[in-house]
Amino acid sequence: MGNGVQDSGNPLGELPRRYWHMSQKYDRPQRTDDFGIDLTADVHRWENWIVKLTFEKQGNVKHGNGFYVNVPNATNDVVLTAAHNLVDGPQHYCSNIKIIHDRYKEKKNTEEEEEKEGEDIEVTPDMLRVCTRYFDEPNEDNAIYDYGAILLKRDRLKRIRGFGFHIMLGLVPPRGLDVKSPGDDDKDVMHDKAVNVSGYRPEDSPPQELPKRSEGRCVRAGDSQLQYNAQTVQGMSGGPVWVGYRGKETVVAIHNYGAAKDGEGNQGTRLNLKVWRTIFDWVGVGWYGKSLHYRGSKTYSMHLYLPPNLPPTSSLNRNEDEGRVRVGKPGQIDSLFDIFPVAMVPGCKEKDAYYGFILKSADAKRSGPTAKNTSPTWARWDPSKNKVTPTKHFDARCEVNIPQVIIQPGKPFEIQARDGKDFKQVKMSMELLDKEDLELLGDDPTSYEDTSEISFVPVKKNKAPTSASASEVPQ
Repeated sequence: MGNGVQDSGNPLGELPRRYWHMSQKYDRPQRTDDFGIDLTADVHRWENWIVKLTFEKQGNVKHGNGFYVNVPNATNDVVLTAAHNLVDGPQHYCSNIKIIHDRYKEKKNTEEEEEKEGEDIEVTPDMLRVCTRYFDEPNEDNAIYDYGAILLKRDRLKRIRGFGFHIMLGLVPPRGLDVKSPGDDDKDVMHDKAVNVSGYRPEDSPPQELPKRSEGRCVRAGDSQLQYNAQTVQGMSGGPVWVGYRGKETVVAIHNYGAAKDGEGNQGTRLNLKVWRTIFDWVGVGWYGKSLHYRGSKTYSMHLYLPPNLPPTSSLNRNEDEGRVRVGKPGQIDSLFDIFPVAMVPGCKEKDAYYGFILKSADAKRSGPTAKNTSPTWARWDPSKNKVTPTKHFDARCEVNIPQVIIQPGKPFEIQARDGKDFKQVKMSMELLDKEDLELLGDDPTSYEDTSEISFVPVKKNKAPTSASASEVPQ
């Protein structure tokens, strides 16, 4: 177990093409910078994001770990940990839970005295969140549900932005689908990847000692659990399992158990889509059952329509699978989306997060999240083809930036999609529709006309979005 610098060798291997960055071209050598750490960053900064926990479990003092994760738009700082560090029986929390010498705890003895760092934090039950399945039945049979969080109140300007995350690293290859890119295979993106497991050992006392890091490889990647051969010791539960991804420290699992059998790897709850959506529910992040309206006409309503119930055998190349601008007065709104973060890097603020749009099924309720156990249909934004399409395969084209919705909530905002090294924003038009057909829309408020006039235009820097170039999420 060491505390050294990550191996600078290339741990990428051969990624299935569905995981390639959208700027990668099939006829060019595969990019190797998706996995690995940017060597210009402070190689020890991850040490600042790990906390040591102590707690009493059935009368005995125990040790564990937690770690800060950068959840955008949360009103709390989020410390993830293993649920068994927080629970000692069915629906019963451990007692005397503490974060030991949290370097971000601030204290002022007088108004004039400078802020001091490094105080213990007493953790009370109202600060805790635990996966319901584990809270009801806390045992190793529910190891994949062994995760929880400590929510800390802190001024937004002093948010602790810990490890980054990326939904793509928690997605398993879709099963039973016929859609495949050239050269695709069924390997999990985490298969045989280099991983780090970090945390304090029971004998480590912060701040005198720093958290340790052990390196290994992911030996098994399951839907809800990762196994890895990185060395761990008892008392490191709750520490992060993390990789370098797109140059940044990115968490992929919560370490919670040693190897079940000789020859098997240590175990961690995988931070998959379902787990992240649970965490977002805990901190109130995301918007559910929202339609996307384009503010381009004072007379007619324009919103994004994506065909529902995408058939598994779809080639995604037929025109009927493409998104449309639906125009009405106000017209029928059929496409509703759940919108939440899918990627965030350490140190960045809300406006830099990436979001994904999941299309709600036709029979889903308007509000409330789409069922977490279903295979989601994502909106894919493709500036190179001026298309928005539904897809079962999440890739980098499903990630968009929506900075204004965070900076100015309730105001129009741009949807910005990456086009190579640049960003382009979504634009909708209705110029191809016949004027006589448009006039008839006023006779029936549910009638509508569809047009394919979706395009992507360069982002205008340092200019606020206007009614002709912005979308909104209605309340």
